[in-house]
Parts: sequence; C-alpha cells; structure tokens
Amino acid sequence: MNGYKYKLGFIGAGNMAKAIVGGVLSSGMLAASDLIMSNKSGAQAVAGVECTTDNAYVCANCEYLVIAVKPQIFRQIAPSLRPVKAAAVISIMAGIRSEAVASALALCGNVIRVMPNTPSKVGMGATAIAENNCSGEANAFCRKVFDSVGSTVYVPEKDFDAVTCVSGSGPAYVFYFIKAMTEGGEENGLSYDVARKLAVATVAGACKLAEKSDDTLDKLISDVCSKGGTTIQAVDTFRSRGLDRIVKDGMTACRIRSEELGRE
Repeated sequence: MNGYKYKLGFIGAGNMAKAIVGGVLSSGMLAASDLIMSNKSGAQAVAGVECTTDNAYVCANCEYLVIAVKPQIFRQIAPSLRPVKAAAVISIMAGIRSEAVASALALCGNVIRVMPNTPSKVGMGATAIAENNCSGEANAFCRKVFDSVGSTVYVPEKDFDAVTCVSGSGPAYVFYFIKAMTEGGEENGLSYDVARKLAVATVAGACKLAEKSDDTLDKLISDVCSKGGTTIQAVDTFRSRGLDRIVKDGMTACRIRSEELGRE
C-alpha cells in the first residue's frame, strides 16, 4: 500500500461510513485489516475493523481518507486532521465544496467530492462523484469503492447542490410517499402490516420497471391509467392538488439549503 499502513480510513463512523465499509468488505475489494475508522468513542463500528479516537493517526497512515462527518463538525475538527498524508481525500459531506475541504486541510487539491445516499446500506446506493483533477488511479479507486454499494455517475461539482436535492435527500421523499400509501391503505381498510408490505413492494417493483423500460415516465404512468378506471382517479387527484409542484418546491428548498451549508 505504498508505505501506508491502511488502504482506506474514515473520519467519522456513522451510518454512511458503515454502509461504505460494509460494501467494500462484502464485495471483497478490501479486507478488514485494510481499513480503519475514527469516532468520538473509539468503539468498534464495524465488526473486524479497527476503530480509534485519534484522527491524526488515521490521517497519517491511510492511502485514501474519507471525511464522513457533518459539515458543521468538520469545521471544528479540521485543525486536528492536519497534516493529511493520504494520496487523496474523499469528502461525502453535504454542501462543502472540494476547494473548501482542501483549504481547511492545507492540501494542494487531491480532494474528490462524493454524494452517496442511504440505500447504500443495502447495496442500492446512487452516488455522484464530482469531476476533479485527482489522478486516474485515485478516481478508479474512489469509483470502485462506491460501485461496491450501488451505482455511480460523474457530475460537474457546480451541479452538486442539485444532486443533493435529487439523490442525496431523495430517499426521504420516497419513504414519505410509502408512508402516505401505507396510511392510505389503512384508512381504506387494510392492516398496517399488509398496507406497508404492499406499498414497499409496489414502489420497489415500479422502480425496477422504470429502470428496465425504455418508455418515458409519462408513458409508464399512462399504461396504468385506464380511461374511466380506478388509477386515473388517484392520479387526477394528485394533479389537481398540485403534487408535482409541491415535490419540486420541496426539492428547490433542499437545494437552497445545500447552497447555504457551503457558505456557512
């Protein structure tokens, strides 16, 4: 590992960090001995993976370093992370541009900004990687890490606030809709367990169909909506109540908050 004790280290051991570690381990990309994580308590976050409270130790001994803390916490702990000896730093923090990460860590570039999402926990993540000036080797390693927990795309960093409002925060929108479908099922006579199972399976199936089909989303909608039938009654209600606009306005509010985080 080019003189490094560990291939990949994490500052922060929360849910997303644990999901990424789980992905690289289950894929066989890395062994537990290749990894180290740092958190406040030093308590082991993933079975078999070393954990410490010493951020500086992680920064000095890892070929690649993932910053996986909340943006507000990063600003507090950045001085304790220097000097970073990693070949590249991967930041999964919302709102903080790669230039700001490099400046806080006294780096000359070598930062790859990444936006994963929580379905990474089950290997179904959608991850955006910012276009950057890091080496091809660093980019290949970064992509392989996040391919282990789902799918990846490269996106200009200027579009990352938009990425945040689509895929970064998007799982919460889907869960919200599933919750509404479940409660609607209950109101119309189903038990909670049956309504939830049907709602989750329906969303999962519809997502798979949207992924596999060459049809437009409008065509997929119309295929379920027979004229004068049942589905069109629900869809027409959604349209008349402005559901499209509500979703878009919510996403815009999300994007604006991402922009604000980058300025704070």
